[in-house]
Formats: sequence, structure tokens, C-alpha cells
Amino acid sequence: MEEMVFFDQAKDSVTKFFETEFENFPPLMMSHFLNKFNDILNYSEEGVKIKPKIIFTDNIEAIMRSIPKSHAISLFEDKEATMFNLRLKSILAIAKRDWCLYIDIKEDKITYGMIMSFSSIKDKNFLQLLESNTTLKDRPVKIHAIVARPLNFFSMYFHSISGNDLTVNLSLDKSKNNTFNTEIREFVDATFSKLRTTQRKLQDVKNMYINIFTNVMNDINGAICVIVDKDYQDNGLFEDGIWLKEPISFSKLFSQSKSYSEEKLQAFAQLFINMLNFDGITIVDNQGRIRAYNVFVEPSGKKVGYVVGGARKRAAYYILSSKKKGIVGVYFQSHEGEVFFQGLRPQIEPRKKKSSNKDSDK
Repeated sequence: MEEMVFFDQAKDSVTKFFETEFENFPPLMMSHFLNKFNDILNYSEEGVKIKPKIIFTDNIEAIMRSIPKSHAISLFEDKEATMFNLRLKSILAIAKRDWCLYIDIKEDKITYGMIMSFSSIKDKNFLQLLESNTTLKDRPVKIHAIVARPLNFFSMYFHSISGNDLTVNLSLDKSKNNTFNTEIREFVDATFSKLRTTQRKLQDVKNMYINIFTNVMNDINGAICVIVDKDYQDNGLFEDGIWLKEPISFSKLFSQSKSYSEEKLQAFAQLFINMLNFDGITIVDNQGRIRAYNVFVEPSGKKVGYVVGGARKRAAYYILSSKKKGIVGVYFQSHEGEVFFQGLRPQIEPRKKKSSNKDSDK
């Protein structure tokens, strides 16, 4: 007897989320959105994968006022949702990087456009500011807003301004249930675990790394980034690669003075993305410095065991299984958007010897 299995539970969960978080959301738009769900997860233009960020709201003006330096471009205006699919296709191809597609739903019209904030790469971007915004939630006149954004080819994340979240995962592999936000925060914390600076400057450089890896997640097909200890000396594991004679330190680009060059930050951020997008592994240390790129390892089948995935994933698990002294952790991203960060036991620095009484008398 043939058994047929459908993803109705995911459909019901998304519908219920919108009904709860967005009163009077147009049923026709809900139907169009659900029908386009898989297409949005796997959206591409001319072979380039795009992870669109969509904001459904009934007050885009209030959202703009609540987020500094934000700017919106209105593109289409309709009386009903019949043109939803066509409007989406027209905007998704150009709403890349920090640009978000918005759909502003009023009683008499539906406006489609793009919105972003013109902030530094060391600051939170528009979507991060919106998802952490509390002033919109506490407004005397209630507004509705839901952010929908793909995490990878098989899952989509929803966030409402009331603070509720939903992740829909269509993968049959439960091990792929990791979310990008969680993994990248752990990776960034490990990357700067030994950077000594002020709390403000530490947060700036962490924000910059989060923005860089958000672009990596959206723009490139896969990457491995290995964190090593700041005093790491390679003993052969990563010898097949390009080691920088002088590591690139993002923190030094703006941590030594009150002024900094945004153009220089952007240029070095793009260089980092280029390295991550290049063949092989990129290596950074736990002071956030770029140490090497285009690094290759030869995984041993016996040591790695059975791994479902390609060469990049086998390399990631091989590095983790090597347990080499000085390796702090591994960030992995597959071409289909699977992401994980796995840290190893923290490196314990030797205790400083106490000076003897004899020395202290000198």
C-alpha cells in the first residue's frame, strides 16, 4: 500500500504564526506566499543563489522612523495581492546584501519596495536592528511586522516585532536543525576570546564579523574557517596553504583611535570574503586576525569515519578529529546552506610563575 507524506504541518504552522502575529493579513497573499515557499528557499538568478529577506508590515513608515539612517525605495503599488508573484520576482533579483524587500499592507493598497539602513560595517545592519527593536513592540498604536528569511535551502526563519519566532525546516535530516544566528555567535565569540580591548571596541569588531559572515552565508556557496590559538605554530597539518607574513588584524583598523576609515574596513572585509570564497580553508586566530587561506588537508577515512556530505565537510570533521594542540574550533558552511560551528576544548594558558621573594627584593 502506497503511503503519501506531505508537509502540511509546516504549512499550518506558518499560517497560524501569521494569524497570531499579523491581524487581518490578506488570505490571498498568504496563499501566494505558501505556494512560493519552496521557490523562495531555492531562489536564484542566472545561477546565482539569493537568500531574500522579506518584511511584511502595515506601517513601513513607523519602521523607518525607529531605525536610524534607514531609507526605503517604493517600487510598486497595487490594490490587491493578485500581482504578488510578479512583484516578488521583479524585486528579489536586486534586493541583495543589506537590502530587504518590504510589503506594506494597508486597507486600500499594497506597496512593494526595498529598505535598508546606511550604517557602518561595524554596526548592526537594518535587519538586525529590526529584529532586536523593542520600541515598535511598545507603541501605543499597534503595528504588525513579520520578517521572513531563508536560512538555507531547506529552512526559513520568521520573526515578529512582538518578539515571537518560528523556524520551518523541511529537511528530513534532524542534524541540519542548526540556525545560523546561534552558530555564528558561538564562532564569533571564540574568534575574539583572546582579544584584549574595551567592551565597546570588542562589540564593534564582533558586529563586523557577524556582518561579514552574514554576507558569506548569502553570497558564497560554501566555506571552512578554522580558529587557532593566537600563539599557534603549524606543525604540518596546514602546511599546504598560503600563510600571511603579517596577519590581518581587523581590530587594529579602528581600535587605536576614535577615527577610522570606513572604506578601509569595507575593503578588508571584502578581501576576507574573497579568501573564504577561494578554494580551501581560511585560518584565523582567537584575536580575530586572518592568518592563512587556500589551505588544504588530506582527510584520513579511518580517522573521520562515515560523513554524509562532500569533501569540504569531510575536511571539517578531519580537522576536528585531529585534536591538534592550538586548534580552537571549526566553522563549516555547505553549498546548500548547512552551517555549524564546533569548538574544541579551550586552550589553557600556562600559569605565570610567581616572583620569588629574592626577585622582589631587587
